[in-house]
Amino acid sequence: MAPRSAYRPFAVTLARRTRLSDNFFRLTFTGPALDEFADTCLDQRIKLVFGTDAQLDEAAATDDWATWWREQPNESRPVMRTYTARYVRRDAREVDVDFVTHGSEGPASRFALNAEPGAPLVIVGAYADHPEADTQGLAWRRDGAPSVLLVGDETAQPAIANILRSLPAHVTGAAFVEVPSPGDAMEMDTAAEVAVTYLPRSRSDVRGSLLSAAVFAWADERTGEQADGSATGTSAAGTASDDEDATTTETGILWEEGAAGSGLRVWVAADAQTVRELRRGLLRERGFDRKSCSFMGYWKQGSREGE
Repeated sequence: MAPRSAYRPFAVTLARRTRLSDNFFRLTFTGPALDEFADTCLDQRIKLVFGTDAQLDEAAATDDWATWWREQPNESRPVMRTYTARYVRRDAREVDVDFVTHGSEGPASRFALNAEPGAPLVIVGAYADHPEADTQGLAWRRDGAPSVLLVGDETAQPAIANILRSLPAHVTGAAFVEVPSPGDAMEMDTAAEVAVTYLPRSRSDVRGSLLSAAVFAWADERTGEQADGSATGTSAAGTASDDEDATTTETGILWEEGAAGSGLRVWVAADAQTVRELRRGLLRERGFDRKSCSFMGYWKQGSREGE
């Protein structure tokens, strides 16, 4: 019988760093077991563990990485952050992870900016031979939806890029990505007819405000499709879209993964406050079908992962 979780720790080292834009860097990791790393990509979550050499050795050797991490003393628990694999080259035993940097105050950003080639890390990810390697840890539904709405801030840009890359040519829709600067507007590789709009923030812009305004304007233009029910529909009940009914994580961050649908597939990921506002505007105020929508708070201002 296969183990319940498709995830396991992989010991890796930094092979190279590539600057992609003003604030994005691509870090390429290599490791002896990465030929077993699942190449699902999409929005599949992976964990990066930052710690001492001894801690990383322990993490890589454990059979139950989640329990091991929780049982570490609070004062010395290794830092763990959630990312998305951008490219996996199993033959070369390499995994690319895109980082958005914000100075050196955070451990992940500091590693992305300053780590030397050979620096060790542990990546917790799905392994290819597990029967659920391409279904665990991701919210994107590959259900053949004819149109998509992809929405995110800079932390979701790698996942949006992966999803766009996977779409067939007949899919239509829009993608909106709010980023720190105009120089972060990178070209997206896709065969689909999906219009990609980057929304660079200025210093005076409230985080998420550009994203909400653009998405709601796009949604308001689709009133015809809403009327005939081909892409969206009224929520099942008056309270079904209220914030009080939202699904949240143990730390109170909104996290809802929609089931398969035949119309418009909506995928939203950003900071928790922005995601909550977008959910309210799309479901309660504009009647989008909750079953076809995923809303995920990737992070929360003032909070660190695991706290």
